[in-house]
Amino acid sequence: MDELKIGRKIHQIRLQNKLTLLEVAQRTGFTKSYLSMIEQGKKSPPIATLSKIARGFGVDIGAFFEQRKPEDSIMLVKKGEREVVVRDGTIFGYRYEAIAPTKKRKKMEPFIITLPSKSKEGDLFDHEGEELFYVLEGQIRFFYGDKKYSLREGDCIYFDSSIPHRGEGVGNRPAKALVVIYSP
Repeated sequence: MDELKIGRKIHQIRLQNKLTLLEVAQRTGFTKSYLSMIEQGKKSPPIATLSKIARGFGVDIGAFFEQRKPEDSIMLVKKGEREVVVRDGTIFGYRYEAIAPTKKRKKMEPFIITLPSKSKEGDLFDHEGEELFYVLEGQIRFFYGDKKYSLREGDCIYFDSSIPHRGEGVGNRPAKALVVIYSP
């Protein structure tokens, strides 16, 4: 899914809730101009940003993604059907693939994330809840608060996501991880 579709959906939900950009900015801590750029598809928000906006609206983060076939108790997404939900153009070059984008009333958001090798340095993310980060391929340097961890294929880190954090690929090839975000 591209930035424009996500931005339009955020705009639609904001209007349905009769909220101004200023009110959303106050609820999320983002500036009106940043939120406007997201709504216009000019900025590609990372998942942590989408999570904060979703909380500001009082909705599940899945509300920002197109719904295919809603299922109440089970859903199956084949490997080739995963949707890219944040494109490679994010500040760190992350690529997120939604694993269960249409599941209703879910308590967690699972993604496959691809981290390019030699990621750009940047800000840490924080959001309410917990997160699980399981390395599927490659090597990842993981920053959590003032600590740094080296993760390899098969390593898993589970943490309080309100502490600033981010991962970056290490080595000659991109790394992949299963990321599951739980927001109360």
